[in-house]
Amino acid sequence: MSNVNYEIRKSVTVNFVGRYSNLLIQVIVTAVLARMLNPSDFGLVAAVAVLVTFVSFISEMGLGPAVVQFQELTSAQIAGLFWFTIILGAIVATLFVGCGPLIAHFYGAPKYTRVALALGPTIALSCWVIVPLAILRRTQRFRAIVSIEVISAIVSGIVAILAAFHQAGVFSLIIKSTVFSILMFISCAVRSKFNPFIRPSFSGMLHVYSYSGYQFLFNLVNYFTRNLDKILIGRMMGAATLGIYDMSYRLMLMPIYNLTHVIGPALQPAYAAQQQDMATIFVSYQKVIRLLVIVGGFVGVVSFFCSRDIIYLFYGDKWSAAVDIFAILSLSICVQIVLSSSGAIFQSIGRTDLLSLSGTLSALTSIPAIVAGAWTGNLKLLSWFLVISFLANAATTFFILARFGFKRTVYELFRPSIGCIAGISTLLAVSAAFKMTHTFGETSSLLLTAGKVLVIVALYWLLARLTGDLDFLRKAVAPKLKNRGQPKVGFISRL
Repeated sequence: MSNVNYEIRKSVTVNFVGRYSNLLIQVIVTAVLARMLNPSDFGLVAAVAVLVTFVSFISEMGLGPAVVQFQELTSAQIAGLFWFTIILGAIVATLFVGCGPLIAHFYGAPKYTRVALALGPTIALSCWVIVPLAILRRTQRFRAIVSIEVISAIVSGIVAILAAFHQAGVFSLIIKSTVFSILMFISCAVRSKFNPFIRPSFSGMLHVYSYSGYQFLFNLVNYFTRNLDKILIGRMMGAATLGIYDMSYRLMLMPIYNLTHVIGPALQPAYAAQQQDMATIFVSYQKVIRLLVIVGGFVGVVSFFCSRDIIYLFYGDKWSAAVDIFAILSLSICVQIVLSSSGAIFQSIGRTDLLSLSGTLSALTSIPAIVAGAWTGNLKLLSWFLVISFLANAATTFFILARFGFKRTVYELFRPSIGCIAGISTLLAVSAAFKMTHTFGETSSLLLTAGKVLVIVALYWLLARLTGDLDFLRKAVAPKLKNRGQPKVGFISRL
């Protein structure tokens, strides 16, 4: 137990520093580009990026998590998987570029043909990097991954800003994506020290294909539930409206996406090595959930209460239409942060079949919500439907994980976090009531924003004292070793 948690703590620490350094870079670059470009530029790329994500999922086929999960794979077998992704990535990218005129016809704008052509290399590179990146994760070389991502983000961001300065318009966003993908592939291939030129082997991997198949089905279903809204908004409401929605959604996803990449990569390899000891994984994951609830709750409350300030700070006042959309979506931040960790648990206990099942059931809730919201033509109503679907998806996923994965109950899984969940719900209700009865005008300032955040910090500190979460955090963040000669114990176990 101690060794598992120590590895998790060490990996999470590295991932946290790197991921949020990367987040800071992305925030700065996006803030600059948002002032140089128009909402329609972001909407144009967002519409095609949905399709890029789709074909990338098809190309990936769940092979990345499979390489991490199965430690017994030989170098020849890994080489076989690598060359498979090389060939598949080239084929899929070529087909995507060839479908450019069809994409332009679907959205009713010829410019989409050139956008699809420019995004072709990104698709191929996102497939080619799968195996080298998985090797780095498999060996838990998170420092290498962090340095690669940060350097790639800095260089691609600078290039994109320079391109926008020289009037590249929408293509500055595409250049950013392409440069990032190129740097990621080259760096991961070099740092993984993987030799792809040995004789590849495709035999003896039936269990890998089965595992990756279920992962692929989940990715495919999850793609539709995460991107159908953008497809329909782009088709029915236009690029400008999609730009407003997509930038609000992306801002809401920032803490979710980055915490996922901090926690998830650390959990799977550590838990995969202990997959025969389900009791250890269960107890450890209870504490991971508690930590995510505390962090996600704080981010969610601040995002909801300070929605106008955040939008104006990040994007500028010409994005005022995004304020209410962001505020509504931020109500789901805590739920989504906790939910985002479940995939790594399904993977680490070898139950990607349950992961696929949970994704399918979630789609039955999300897709009707998205279609109904898009049909109304009202972004606010669509956002409310999405928030409700996220809550339903979380309930379904954790029921499946607890009941069929751990053979326990959802109450047992969330018991340490119940007090904090109740407190977060109360703070959100109070924040909503305050926002409905008070107004701070149409503008925002750093001083006003800082004052709001300090109020939330004070209330959250009081909540954490009452629930015992303050002591939990203190032990998690700064554990005190009683015996210096003993192995360090992670933040999950020192409670």
